[in-house]
Amino acid sequence: MRLLFPFATLLSSVVSQIFEPADFSVTEALLNQGVNVSALPELAGLVGRSSNLACHIACSSLEVVYGNKSVEFQDEVGYSTFTSSFWSGISAEVRPYCIFKPSSPAAVSVVVLLSRLSKCPFAVKSGGHSAFAGAATIEGGITVSFENMKGIELSDDKQTVAVQPGNVWGNVLTALSTTGVTVVSGRIGDIGVGGLTLGGGISFLTNAYGLACDNVASFDVSSLRNPTTSRSSNIDQIVTASGIMVTASPTTFPDLYWALRGGGNNFGIVTSFNLTTKPLDNDQIWGGTRTFTEDKFPDVIKAWMDLTFNSAQDPKAGSWVAWLDKGVKLASTELWYGAPAGNESAILAPFYNITAVADSTKTRGHASYVIDNEATNKYGLREVYYVISVKASYEIAQRSVDIFYDSIGALSAVEGAYPVLIWQHITDGSLKGSTRNGGSAMGFDANGSPIHIIQLACSWNNAADDDTVYQVMSDIMEAIKSDAVKLGVQNDWVYMNYAAMFQDVIASYGSDSKSKMKTVASKYDPKEVFQKLQPGYFKLDRAPVPDARYFSY
Repeated sequence: MRLLFPFATLLSSVVSQIFEPADFSVTEALLNQGVNVSALPELAGLVGRSSNLACHIACSSLEVVYGNKSVEFQDEVGYSTFTSSFWSGISAEVRPYCIFKPSSPAAVSVVVLLSRLSKCPFAVKSGGHSAFAGAATIEGGITVSFENMKGIELSDDKQTVAVQPGNVWGNVLTALSTTGVTVVSGRIGDIGVGGLTLGGGISFLTNAYGLACDNVASFDVSSLRNPTTSRSSNIDQIVTASGIMVTASPTTFPDLYWALRGGGNNFGIVTSFNLTTKPLDNDQIWGGTRTFTEDKFPDVIKAWMDLTFNSAQDPKAGSWVAWLDKGVKLASTELWYGAPAGNESAILAPFYNITAVADSTKTRGHASYVIDNEATNKYGLREVYYVISVKASYEIAQRSVDIFYDSIGALSAVEGAYPVLIWQHITDGSLKGSTRNGGSAMGFDANGSPIHIIQLACSWNNAADDDTVYQVMSDIMEAIKSDAVKLGVQNDWVYMNYAAMFQDVIASYGSDSKSKMKTVASKYDPKEVFQKLQPGYFKLDRAPVPDARYFSY
């Protein structure tokens, strides 16, 4: 029995931009992708009807077509290995019907079409660093793991690098570390390329170049060769709901390109990112942590806010602050500089004028820096992120610290509770970067004031305490938002990569951006496959878990 036929990509539909005509046939599209439905007994009987055995049929068909090494079922060792790989213990508890591990963009097209045919829902995992269940895996459905798609190819002119979504940023930066170039990447080595980039992506280089999503030349390379070979073409393609693979760049399908920059998983499955490189001699940057005690907090707040407002004076510099309580209150201030010897930079001098109790700052490799930061990510705990943004303001900065420390006592009975308040900034350079190549979907005002991201993170041990933790985190966000409104510095934008499952991220981008994204989705996904059959994460019309008890934005 021959199941696989020569691959075709429905080029006529691409050229005419008719992504799903009224008479679209999933079975015909599968045939064009090399899968003969009539040769698969269970699928052949499924045509034209629904089935309660949808996921059994879809997963079994994937096993027949691609072999048992590409599909893991619940009774197999590989299945347990996969589920335990999630950072959050909440995600690790999710039990998909099967895990599918494609090795090519064509196989990704097939799984989308099989999901449509069988009505078995799916989710997609790049790095799997989301805090809540259902973001990168799905109960009872197909979880697509990109672990077999880890190609990294630097172009011959070193202007771009094609990166498949099975990579984490440590892999990418290590591969580039001897080339004289780097990319606007994540700052922790085991964060996945896919989720971070589609949700925005703050980097050690962001103040100079913008977010990671602002530095994507095009999305989805469909023709990656051997990962060790160089690549000179820019034929980039994205898997759409109809299985068609198309180029998404500033000049080809620019509406889709725009939407993918901050729009998450709502428009298609990205099978590779063609990233614009940045020069970096010997891979050397500077960074590390300076830690301060409570008596220094007023000085830390001023130094950090001054840096936020004055970043344009030296955009190589940046910082985040983690406010925490380890029996004593501490401000753990991460400082970085996009070149060696950042401690000699005038813009970072105020932090060195404050006495620290610990200091790990030094010149180091970009790759080794992000890999070293993996130590901050403990796996297997229950986790939540929550986020708000405000217009940068000294007053709201101080209030957020006060509210945090005044509130976390409500977690004292929660076993293992470890709450942290984290500050990050979207500076002048970040905002200007967001205008590159037609702008992004996030609705930034490039001429606006700097944005202060105020994030909460908390880990804890037991599911019985989930509601308590969620409520305390929600109450803190609500209180900070209330004060921001009173001070006239409110800002609705929610950063997707730090949002809680209760937050309606797309709505926070503004009505114009949301309306445009919905128009783009209706063009490329008229049957709402990525809204209904891929139900997890932040959808166009809802939070992942709408719940009026908790703060949204």
